[in-house]
Amino acid sequence: MEIYKKYRTIYRISYIAFLAYLLIISIGNFNLGEHAPYFLVVPFLLYCLAATIMEILIRRERKLFYENKKKKTKDLHTAIM
Repeated sequence: MEIYKKYRTIYRISYIAFLAYLLIISIGNFNLGEHAPYFLVVPFLLYCLAATIMEILIRRERKLFYENKKKKTKDLHTAIM
């Protein structure tokens, strides 16, 4: 649906950014030392947070769309009668 296309786009961008980050970390010759888990866990948690927020916003938009559609159908039916 075109209604929540912007949220899907933001979700895809965050997914691509996370995968690009992992690719750069894996290919690059970085010495992360003892902080290596933080360089993996923190971006993953940020990606999960973005995905969760986008899913919540998509569901909210979908719910509002169907409520408005139901209301318009009800108003149209009442106007016909």
